[in-house]
Amino acid sequence: MNVTELARQLKTTKEELLEKLPGLGFDVGLRAIKIDNVLAERIKGAWAQQARRERIKQKMQTRHVAQDDALPAGEAPKQQLHMGDKITVNDLAQKLNTEVPHLIGYLMKNGIMASLNEQVDFETASIVAEDYGFAAVRGDGGSKDVRHGEQELRQLKKDIATDAQGEPRPPVVVVMGHVDHGKTTLLDAIRKTNVAAGESGGITQHIGAYQAEEKNRIITFLDTPGHEAFRAMRERGGQVADIAILIVAADDGLKPQTLESINVIQKEGLPFVVAINKIDKPGADIDRVKKELSEINLVPEDWGGKTICVPISAKKGEGIHELLDMVLLVADMEKLTSCPKRPACGVIIESHVSSGEGPVATVLVNVGTLKVGDEVVIGDTFGKAKALKDWRNEPVNEARPSMPVKILGLKAAPHVGEILRVQKIDRSDRKKAVKQYRLVAMESREEVKKDEADDEEKKEEENKNVLTLIVKADVLGSLEALIASIKKLERTDVPIYLLKQGLGNITESDIALAEDSGAVVYGFNVQLSAEAQRLAYDRKAEIKLSKVIYEILDDIGARVKTFIKTETIEVSQGNLLVLRVFKDTRSESIIGARVQRAKITSGAKFRLMREGEPVDEGTIAELQQNKQPVAEVKEGVECGARLSGARGFKEGDTLECFTEEERQVA
Repeated sequence: MNVTELARQLKTTKEELLEKLPGLGFDVGLRAIKIDNVLAERIKGAWAQQARRERIKQKMQTRHVAQDDALPAGEAPKQQLHMGDKITVNDLAQKLNTEVPHLIGYLMKNGIMASLNEQVDFETASIVAEDYGFAAVRGDGGSKDVRHGEQELRQLKKDIATDAQGEPRPPVVVVMGHVDHGKTTLLDAIRKTNVAAGESGGITQHIGAYQAEEKNRIITFLDTPGHEAFRAMRERGGQVADIAILIVAADDGLKPQTLESINVIQKEGLPFVVAINKIDKPGADIDRVKKELSEINLVPEDWGGKTICVPISAKKGEGIHELLDMVLLVADMEKLTSCPKRPACGVIIESHVSSGEGPVATVLVNVGTLKVGDEVVIGDTFGKAKALKDWRNEPVNEARPSMPVKILGLKAAPHVGEILRVQKIDRSDRKKAVKQYRLVAMESREEVKKDEADDEEKKEEENKNVLTLIVKADVLGSLEALIASIKKLERTDVPIYLLKQGLGNITESDIALAEDSGAVVYGFNVQLSAEAQRLAYDRKAEIKLSKVIYEILDDIGARVKTFIKTETIEVSQGNLLVLRVFKDTRSESIIGARVQRAKITSGAKFRLMREGEPVDEGTIAELQQNKQPVAEVKEGVECGARLSGARGFKEGDTLECFTEEERQVA
């Protein structure tokens, strides 16, 4: 190959190439004209490797390294965890970003026997947090939201249970569990309908209430969403139900929303049955699920415990009748009763505004009989039951205890979770009634006066890092979940102003308001009205429609990040001394090594150093001890490591390990 052609391929000059070749181990002379093709390929490889080393050196000189004077050299600053004098094992696991079974196992190894909802003191929790790489700080760091009507719901359940005139009633069963574990598919199998196919992304977006018949007995079912944004809706389902079905996928095991559902079930004191679903799938392991349940003190009956477990395949319809038999058995043991002769009282489990029907609410009647023509009061709203429809959307004249019905004729959409009571409405109630849709308190943008004295203040406000939103949803429960999740995305330096929120389709006024204020319009499970569609072509307002809640949240989260100025910080970890190289290929390398200085975590990046000079960079794909994958390896411990992104390792090399964090620029 001609030297000039080789220089062109390496994007350099002939003179510079010939000058640098001796330093790379190729002494071809300063007057060389041609080079052997095999030698040329070797030169290309060495040249690329040298260029990579120079880039790494330059990066090392300009990098931002995290500093903390209070920490030993090489250790990352510890994230602070706020907690009170006592904390439950479940809450501690969430703060430590670890699985509950893993934390329970860790506590057992250290002589502490604690189940999911048992509390540990601050001193114990702080030691555990230290071992997990966190720093515990005494104090709540914030207060928990008290859900509207929660105490009233619990009191209503007590009144029903102690009613002396009670008659047997159908059980209300809530189906809970992790997303995509088959809750809606189970109800689909029970109802012989196809609801799952109608849910966006196969994920339940609302609470559904349905009834089914088994052995000539009626059972009322509540389906709750599994996605983490719908946590409030899952809790609401737990508050109104008598029995819970906890559904766990046999091929997936216990997951975050599964553990959260268990927490809700135990908090509400609900008897429950575990349905181990997807037993027909490859990789299904029923014993694994039972083992994970046992680790959180929910020992299955066939293992000597009290937890009822029923293997099922909702998709194939296997085990459904056995599951329903167990539900009816639990219902018989609970002796569920209610008086149908009293004035009706129930809980709102869903609410929305329909273009053809107006405000519509789904109520689960708990006591008494709700009839067409009854006057009802629900929180701040009221109305007359002009029509009642069952879960099939068929008209009915009355609804007895444990029956879910849609009620038409309300003056406004009520809050989900509020109590419906049948009582006469007088004029004073009509005047006091407030029509509002707000569910979650969020800071609203104050109107700026139009006089000249406030012009400068208005300009300053517009220049701030502010994200202004207009949010519309189809039903009130989804709006509540969406607004609560949006609130979690807000930052002190990037406030989110909710200019308007409501139910129903996006209208012409929404688009006009968005254009005037620079707001982004988000529509969940709604469409644009005909007038809004025409206006959208002419206006510059940004409109985002979706039928899946986390698509909206991801978009808002990405917008919040655009306001934040960040820089990449290297957080130093320990070093790995290469003891032996087992595999060294382009796709991956496997080495045996010893940790020097601090600790190493799986997924960390590394810089390959040889005789004090950087050679390459890559990522630790996996760490192993005793041939088992581990999350981290501490100082002085030998381990195996599977590496990617680099090759050419030699015994005696040092891997300087670090992680990269995006931190806000002050």
